[in-house]
Amino acid sequence: MRLDGTVAVVTGAAQGIGRAIADSLAQAGARVVIGDLQDARPVVGAIRADGGEACSVIMDTSVRSDADILMDLAISQFGQVDILVNNAGLDAPSGNVWDLTNEEWDRVIAVNLTGVFNCSQAAVLRMLPVSRGNIVNISSHASWLGVAGMSPAYNASKAGIIGLTVSFAAQLADRGIRVNAVAPGAVRSRDFGWSEEEERANERLYALGLGEPEDVAQAVRYLASPAAKWVTGSIFYIHGGFRRGGPII
Repeated sequence: MRLDGTVAVVTGAAQGIGRAIADSLAQAGARVVIGDLQDARPVVGAIRADGGEACSVIMDTSVRSDADILMDLAISQFGQVDILVNNAGLDAPSGNVWDLTNEEWDRVIAVNLTGVFNCSQAAVLRMLPVSRGNIVNISSHASWLGVAGMSPAYNASKAGIIGLTVSFAAQLADRGIRVNAVAPGAVRSRDFGWSEEEERANERLYALGLGEPEDVAQAVRYLASPAAKWVTGSIFYIHGGFRRGGPII
């Protein structure tokens, strides 16, 4: 699972799961390029302090030209794009079908789904000439599970990511590019706004308890590594044995 000599682009890595992914890939030997709406320089500084190589740019995945800027940064700084992790995502403030506005719907779909397409297309155009590459998309178990606290836009976007993943994988397999997705359950890095009692109740839905950002990062690291050389078009559901009161799924 070493990634020495590779360049990994990670979106939405200024904090949370994305930061854990960037850290894990850097620890595996990848040079890391971060694209985020927030300033990711603290993450870059921490990677460099640990002896790794990293850089970042403020960008919006929903803007196609920003996706090109991100890939061009990877090329200019490190000469190539080997790995793309599409992690950037958000949810709407209104979580219900009856109060979700068109503007909120459009923004969530633009970032979570169109953003994955934008960054993937920009990366693929730079991977095709060298006939190698690796894309890992971050979906969610909300892609198949109705979650009351998540908006319909979020659930739809995460389901759409699975559709993009299998489509990209089928089209790119004979071009040397693997495409997979990780679909996590509830991870502690996300602020769900739960009370202490609600957190305990939700934790009981997971046989192994709630996840940590590093759990997702390790799955991504595996998929991005040579250890997964025969894996493409796969959706890795990692959710600590989510059971919703029933048998482990």
